[in-house]
Amino acid sequence: MISIKVHNSNDSTLMTTRSPQDKASGSTSTVRVISRPKATRIMIANGKGGVGKTTVTTNLLSHLSLLGPVGLFDYDTQGSASFWLSLRGEREPVITRFSTKAHDRGQVTRSWMTHQVAQKARYVVTDTPAGLSSPLLDKLLIDTDIVLIPVSPSQIDIHATAAFVKSLLLNPQFRRRPVKLGVVMNRIRKNTLSFHKLEKFLSTLDIPVVSQVRDTQFYVKAAEAGLGVNELSQKSPADQKSWVQMIRWIRAYESTVPKAADRSSTQKKLRDGTEQLLGVPFSDDEPVEDQGQKKG
Repeated sequence: MISIKVHNSNDSTLMTTRSPQDKASGSTSTVRVISRPKATRIMIANGKGGVGKTTVTTNLLSHLSLLGPVGLFDYDTQGSASFWLSLRGEREPVITRFSTKAHDRGQVTRSWMTHQVAQKARYVVTDTPAGLSSPLLDKLLIDTDIVLIPVSPSQIDIHATAAFVKSLLLNPQFRRRPVKLGVVMNRIRKNTLSFHKLEKFLSTLDIPVVSQVRDTQFYVKAAEAGLGVNELSQKSPADQKSWVQMIRWIRAYESTVPKAADRSSTQKKLRDGTEQLLGVPFSDDEPVEDQGQKKG
């Protein structure tokens, strides 16, 4: 009889075998079976357009590529992140673009796609369209571990972000399988009244401000060359600090499974925070599950 002991590591499995002949000689045979863990999926989302989703997507890909293989799912109809990737060409580290069409058309299963992604990427970043809502939001949440919400400085954008946060927290799919939420301040000055109001609103919901992205031409130059700001010949320490902070937060939470707060508690926090931030009454309207979800 051959005895087998299995020892798991992050990226492989060690199988130690011992046959009767090995036992007699006191030796063992070890085989390493390579298997990647599930990729960490990060969705960049905000229902409002023009808040810097693609800037966050492309620079996050560039920075994460220093940690291991990365990939892109581009659901934005404008395809800006995909265009950035085409400008990048075969530059190392190579970033894989995964097709959204095969899964959308039902040509492959979710489990097959998850396996394929895990074989090619350690981190996957998903860029999303403006006006993101159900049913696409529900579908993307199923395969998402972390949602980063970019916010730009205008009062209108901050209000729209509050509405998007509400739609996420009350989303039926999110409540079945919560994911970690974080906000990225894009071109926002910390000393403004709008910033402090938004920060207070988010803190009541336990949603952290993960990082702040400066308003600088470095991002324009990097985008035009298919690069991240970390790959420019001229770098800014302030910009590097922002992305290091963001990646540290991602790595700290990528293996955790958050729990959905009590619905009534969430609604109360949303009501209080929305009225303070927006100065308007909170609406109790919630996302409604479709009939297929209700039957399930």
